Amino acid sequence: MEENAQERQFPKSLCMRNRGRGLLILAIVALIILVGVLEAKRQIVENQLEQLTVRLEQLQTGNTKENQEQARRIVSKVKRLMVINEEVEPTVATIVDVEALRQRNPFYSKAENGDFLVVTPERAILYSEKRNIIIDVVPVQVRPAAQPQQEAPAEQPAQ
Repeated sequence: MEENAQERQFPKSLCMRNRGRGLLILAIVALIILVGVLEAKRQIVENQLEQLTVRLEQLQTGNTKENQEQARRIVSKVKRLMVINEEVEPTVATIVDVEALRQRNPFYSKAENGDFLVVTPERAILYSEKRNIIIDVVPVQVRPAAQPQQEAPAEQPAQ
């Protein structure tokens, strides 16, 4: 009778071991698949990041001549409509997100995306190339950087 009991337990423990091994193998295969999927996604994201980096570099440095030519063209058109000091080269910026600018400053209330902001040391000029009009002009106050105050050296008492 003891032998029958041992024989019955042996196949049960063998089945439990086989089931445990099967689950372990299944878990390892699932982890390998998961690692493969995550690696593929990582490579895709890495390629997208590289493409965006290249585009950003092109935008920042690739067409500076084009940007300078556009700035000259816009300043020339603005000079036909109003007097701008010839000795100063204004800064020109294209308005890209007019809604965000309107929330921060009512100066942009009549502007549209694609209009230009021309800044000189004396004034900021909002210009629409499409309509060939100056939309608004406001004075600009350029404040010099605050100079740190130097304290007088402390006198040392004579000994």
